[in-house]
Amino acid sequence: MLKSIVILLSFALAVIAFNRLRRRKPALFQNLKGWQKLLGLVAIVLVLIILLNPEFLALGLLGDSAMLDMLALALSVQMLMSVQWAWHRISQSFLKTMRWFGIPSAGFRFLIAISAVCFANAVVACQKIINRLSS
Repeated sequence: MLKSIVILLSFALAVIAFNRLRRRKPALFQNLKGWQKLLGLVAIVLVLIILLNPEFLALGLLGDSAMLDMLALALSVQMLMSVQWAWHRISQSFLKTMRWFGIPSAGFRFLIAISAVCFANAVVACQKIINRLSS
């Protein structure tokens, strides 16, 4: 009796989540290709099968390790999306700052970046020469 209540509650929560996703239209699923969505669906179905019946014949021996793999996959996808979001925010704020400083040209920004790298390499070369001369 308790298992059926838990299963019904989990399906109800899944329906609520899917309805919220439909309303918001997240960009997360728009970036994924068709095969990535299919593999994600297969992974979710396998995790549900393992959670509902750990003694499932095909996954009985691999139940714990498969669950851990699915958890690691979910965490890595979440981390990748967070890093992409942060990179997008940082790059956009950097571009806005550069425009605020009055450097609108992409070519001029490229020249500034290349000159910064050349300057850093020159400083390292000077340090090496000074170290050789002083020792």
